[in-house]
Amino acid sequence: MNHNHSETPTKIPPDIDELYDASPMQVSAKHDFKSQLTTSLSEGQDALQKKQDKQRSTTNLAAILSLLDVQICLEEDYEILEILTSQKTNLNEILIQKQSGKKGSFKTVEKEAISQLQNQVTSLEKSVDKKFETILKSIENGQSTVNSWAQIAAQNNQKQQEISVTKTQKQSQEQAEKQTEKQAKKQAQKQAQKQDHDSYEAKRLILHVKTDIWKDFNSYNLRNQINDAFLKKENITNPVIASVTRSRTGFSIVLTTMSNYNADFLLEKQQVWEKIFSQNIRFIEKSTKWHKIVVHGVPVLPFSSSDGLSILRNEIETFNSEVKLLRDPNWLSSEESRQIKRHASIVFAVNDAEQAQKAIRNKLYIAELQLIAESYKAADTKTQCQKCQRLGHSTKDCINQEYCQICAERHYTRQHKCHICQTIGVECPHAKLKCRNCGENHRANSQTCAM
Repeated sequence: MNHNHSETPTKIPPDIDELYDASPMQVSAKHDFKSQLTTSLSEGQDALQKKQDKQRSTTNLAAILSLLDVQICLEEDYEILEILTSQKTNLNEILIQKQSGKKGSFKTVEKEAISQLQNQVTSLEKSVDKKFETILKSIENGQSTVNSWAQIAAQNNQKQQEISVTKTQKQSQEQAEKQTEKQAKKQAQKQAQKQDHDSYEAKRLILHVKTDIWKDFNSYNLRNQINDAFLKKENITNPVIASVTRSRTGFSIVLTTMSNYNADFLLEKQQVWEKIFSQNIRFIEKSTKWHKIVVHGVPVLPFSSSDGLSILRNEIETFNSEVKLLRDPNWLSSEESRQIKRHASIVFAVNDAEQAQKAIRNKLYIAELQLIAESYKAADTKTQCQKCQRLGHSTKDCINQEYCQICAERHYTRQHKCHICQTIGVECPHAKLKCRNCGENHRANSQTCAM
């Protein structure tokens, strides 16, 4: 705080001369005293004013130094901080000189401080200008960078689109190649399966036999007898026949050779083994891939004679011109079973799938009846209902009346009871067997059933 101490000069009364009745010398002395007093007062006022100015200057310097300390604490720019620190040093020296009253180098120091301050201000201005130019360049570079990034982004988008298109094309090409490869593999697999099937079929010889052969049929003994015949008559030590099996229809026997032989070899050496089957062979043929058809509800009586199957074949081919049978059809049930039936099912084979599809699609006219035909595979005997004992559907889908698998009576198999030994649910020595499907004296699930 600045304090101004002003003193009011002592007034000289205007009538001071009147107080004294003095001589001229006295008047001159009075005048000199007055002049000296005025001069002293003026010098005192000047000294006081200088003292006050010095105090104000010292106070202002102290305040400036305090502000510099605050600014130095807050400043982060290194160059500005260096200038402020140097200025503080100079101002401290000036303050010390003012407070001590030394005047020797004050002016020089002050001039040097002013010169340094001017140089620092000039340097600071240049630094600010330089920074300002740097900022402007940064702004320009930033705009250029934005444009550059925009261009790069556009180029990247274009590249990504090109990559995406290329990737899509590549994926499509790979997918097409995979599809082609898959089809080729599938075709090769089919070809291999066909070759395997052909190879398997080439080893099979079909013997169509009479029903009398099944009374003492033993596949194991027949296989050994044929191999023994080749050993004795042809001196072939290795087995020729791998298996002798009964066909699913029960009307033929299938001879399957070992891998080193085939059906042609068996036909060539027929005289070696045919006597083993006595007079039960009707005719012999090689195994071929046929398309078999099943027809249900065929009238039994018109075709019950000895040449009934030949008449039936002629009936089918005459009234269904698109169907040509490879040989006579066969009944799916036994002759004894057909004696108590008015209608029965037949199976026959055609040469290709097209004929089979036409027969199934258009139905067949037999004995003035339009009958439903179906693929033989649809009449697969592997699926047998355990409720009604019929073939071709499962037990859970059955809507028919229940029949016993043992005696063909109308009750569940688990309810079958022997009235002699009181056995329940199982076959006993006293059971009178009867097949629900063909009516023969065997169980409904017997492997000997013609159905």
